[in-house]
Amino acid sequence: MKLETRVGLFILAAIGVFLYLSINIRAIRLDKDQYNIFRAFFDDTSGLAVKAPVKIAGVDVGWVEEIKLLSDGKAEMLMRIHKNVKLAKNAYAMIHQDGLIGIKNLEIDPGDPSTGFLLPGSTLSMPGRTPASVGELLDQFRDIATTIQDIASSFKTVFASRRGEENMRLALNSITNASIRIADFSEVLQRTMNRNEDNLNSICSDLKDSMGSLKMAIPSMKDDMRFLAQNLSSASQRAGDAFESVGDAAVQGRETLREAGEVVEKINTGKGLLGKLINEEETYNDLKKTIKGFKEYVGKTTGLMLTVDMHSETMLRHENSKGYFELRLRPNSDFFYLVQLVGDEQGSVSREVIHSVRKDENGNIMRPSQLNIPLERKVEFADQVERTIQKKNDILFGLQFGKRFDRLAFRVGMFENSFGFGCDYYVPLPTDKFHWITTLEAFDFRGVNRVDNVSGRPIDTRPHVKWLNKAFFLKNLYTSFGVDDIYSKRRANPFFGGGIRFNDDDLKYFLSSLTGAGKSGR
Repeated sequence: MKLETRVGLFILAAIGVFLYLSINIRAIRLDKDQYNIFRAFFDDTSGLAVKAPVKIAGVDVGWVEEIKLLSDGKAEMLMRIHKNVKLAKNAYAMIHQDGLIGIKNLEIDPGDPSTGFLLPGSTLSMPGRTPASVGELLDQFRDIATTIQDIASSFKTVFASRRGEENMRLALNSITNASIRIADFSEVLQRTMNRNEDNLNSICSDLKDSMGSLKMAIPSMKDDMRFLAQNLSSASQRAGDAFESVGDAAVQGRETLREAGEVVEKINTGKGLLGKLINEEETYNDLKKTIKGFKEYVGKTTGLMLTVDMHSETMLRHENSKGYFELRLRPNSDFFYLVQLVGDEQGSVSREVIHSVRKDENGNIMRPSQLNIPLERKVEFADQVERTIQKKNDILFGLQFGKRFDRLAFRVGMFENSFGFGCDYYVPLPTDKFHWITTLEAFDFRGVNRVDNVSGRPIDTRPHVKWLNKAFFLKNLYTSFGVDDIYSKRRANPFFGGGIRFNDDDLKYFLSSLTGAGKSGR
């Protein structure tokens, strides 16, 4: 085997291993269509990275798709959650960490199902919750340590001063002397018990000695009493200041209560906004209806989804081409509105009738049969002439209302300036890499827009039936093919083309990139 062949096989094997590992570690996701996008807002997402797992009750249900910084300082998070998972309207997200130094993931509380469920692409109404970071815990520990240090400093100030040291010395000396006296007194009692009368003299002597010691201790007791009196004087002064502050607070409280009484009186008499709101039931009901209507309007606006579709069709038999611009508004997952602008090279057809009245010199009406003109020119002098006008490269309009039933959708309304209806079917395929939507439309039921280029008269009066297919080979790009005007006798025309489709998420990302928000978010 040649060296080049070996190197090529090695490179192919390396690419295969790379792709295999990328798919297994989910660095490359091929199943994004099985997941719905939801949004949440956080004050802080530090430590949470893109591709971090999204869990419910500890079970992986998706991943973090993107984290963007908004202009108000908050973080917007896009997450993909499996379509089988339903989130209630009161669901919320919180950042969770596995252990003290573990990785962070996004934990979802699915909420109460009785409140209803969120549509794909919606924003979690409850704000995201961020756990306390290690920095915040260290700040709290620092505050606790500072408090303990202040307490220790207070003890140090009290006991480490000269006056505090003297008080401690006197207290310890007093305790030592008291302990000695108690020991001596206990010994004397024991001897008295044992010797009775023989020890009475010793007791009197001890009492005399005790009185002498007490006499010596009186000066120190006087100092202690003087120190206690000084402390009581300062405490009484502080109490006087406190009572004065209480008196001022009582005056302020009386003024506050008086003003509060005036406010309550105005409210009870129905004065001001609060008074009318409390006393007049009509005002309360109007305000309640207004808040309810505003809440419903905000809810509908939040759930509104937008899709922009543009594609072209090139006819293969008769020279003609069309360009379509479609705007699809979907208030919820079941209903939608479709606005179309169609650029048609063949254009539109309009008809007008010209009424002619000719009179002779006497004012009498003259009929074409009375005129002495050749037969082939009588049409020029006819009383009524119908003229057909075909405007090339015209813009046609469409406005339709649609209803979805799982994979099938029905539409009714205006198709290319005429009434009609259509249906779309999402063809199920065994792979998620390729999508196919087939469409059948019927409009212009009298064949008004189908005319002969020579005579200007309708070719036939059969309905205009169109079969369209869109094959998506990428997320936003697709190719189109089908047959236009299938039911016509001579105008059936196969076509092919291509198109591009954007949803509201793509448009928001594109607009944010233009305004610079996307760069700041990255």
